[in-house]
Amino acid sequence: MCIGIYPDLSRLHQGQGGKGVQKSSIWVNFPIMARTSDKRERLIQAADRLVLRQGFKQTTLSDIASDAGVPLGNVYYYFKTKEDIGETIVRMRIERIQEWLEACSNEPEPRDRLLKFLDYPASHRDEIAESGCTLGTLSYELRRSDTRLNALAHSLVGVLLDWAEQQFTAMGRSDAHELALQFTSNIQGMSLISNVLDDPEVIDSMVVRTRQWLEALSM
Repeated sequence: MCIGIYPDLSRLHQGQGGKGVQKSSIWVNFPIMARTSDKRERLIQAADRLVLRQGFKQTTLSDIASDAGVPLGNVYYYFKTKEDIGETIVRMRIERIQEWLEACSNEPEPRDRLLKFLDYPASHRDEIAESGCTLGTLSYELRRSDTRLNALAHSLVGVLLDWAEQQFTAMGRSDAHELALQFTSNIQGMSLISNVLDDPEVIDSMVVRTRQWLEALSM
């Protein structure tokens, strides 16, 4: 999902009844990103934009430096390799979705939390259609990479999958894992097809159908 919110990870916790955002073994070892210098932050934001626009493989350190307005030589002070920047992007994108999941977890009922999550694609339909998904697109590319980032690919989607399974479990569903796979597949599928077709109405249609599916599950 294309989550564009910057979170405070120190507030995340496992709540009662699946309400909180659990620290799954998939991504629990990612450290909280500390406050950074202005140049480093500009490099990270530039890399994040460029990777979404043109992919990680096609993005060079020179591209990142130019977009950030930072001399290329200075990049190596903060990041020794492009993979170092890639790992930082993965952490940042995971933190973004954690923040949104935390907001959704404030809803009192697990079904309402899942429904709340759908507010994001519904309200960001145009940018998803234009740029695609920050989680699924990058995870797919990294999974095919022969760098150390390959091992991080599943963490981008895993954080949503784990959270969704918690909610279905709290609904008393014995098939919570399968339902979480369906929910996550719906999210990723609508983002991918909307982007490929450059059609935000795909998001509109699939959000409605996913809401109907969730509401029917609780009957």
